[in-house]
Amino acid sequence: MVAPLPGDPRGFTLVEAMVAMLLSTLIVILVTSTFLAQNSFYSDVVQRTSLQESARGATSLITSELRGVGAGGIISALPDSVVYRVPLAVGGVCAVSGSETYVLLPLGEEVVEASEVDGYAVRAAADGRWTYTPAAWGSIYHSSGGAAAQTCALAGADTTGAAADFYRLDGLSASPAIEPGDLIMLFRETELKLGLSTLDSLSTALFWGPAGGTITEFATGLSASSAFSYRRAGQTTFQDQVVGAADLANIEAIRVFAAGVAPSNRPGRDSLTFDLTATVSLRNVH
Repeated sequence: MVAPLPGDPRGFTLVEAMVAMLLSTLIVILVTSTFLAQNSFYSDVVQRTSLQESARGATSLITSELRGVGAGGIISALPDSVVYRVPLAVGGVCAVSGSETYVLLPLGEEVVEASEVDGYAVRAAADGRWTYTPAAWGSIYHSSGGAAAQTCALAGADTTGAAADFYRLDGLSASPAIEPGDLIMLFRETELKLGLSTLDSLSTALFWGPAGGTITEFATGLSASSAFSYRRAGQTTFQDQVVGAADLANIEAIRVFAAGVAPSNRPGRDSLTFDLTATVSLRNVH
């Protein structure tokens, strides 16, 4: 058989074409497999990052909210929720006249929304205990600046450049008796709750908002194993059980276990998980 000369119009043989097609198919399969593997890996990385952000976001909110809780500030302590009093502003009593209480509340540029105030607490200078009283801001607020600052100035307070920070509050509870030198705190009752997500029915979410009101889904993608646990005075371990009303004031630390979980995009691989534990010591309980 004579070999084809250069420029021969007969082209490739059938065998050559089949070999070329086979090699092309192998290259396409190899490239596609590599792309799918990289895409699956990238998807897992994105999901894992999302899990980490959800867990970190949840623990960050919880620690920032609970860090400032004072003695008696925990209202309810359950494995799936915590209800507590968040300090909105703290000031000192400078004068008392009958039912009138004059107090320095250095709010600065902040404005306390009347709807946020669920009550006030008094910390007696004599024993350092906080006494909490439910009250709407409108029911105790009388005025600020002007006469209130003048009354405190007469009592020895330095009101120079800060007259607007002095308030007159009326009708505060007579028990315990309020005296100059005591502290007054405005607080908001807030709830942190772990429950079924409204955005993803297969996962647990952290909800946050006013106690007894509408709470907002803050972090999604957690697993049902996420929970709160509590350590009381005299204990060395945390317990994830309901804390009775008589022991709420003895809670010294709260721990949250935030477990994130999501199905893996790789066949045969286990679900993606990310666990994060944060402990908040209630530094102001004593």
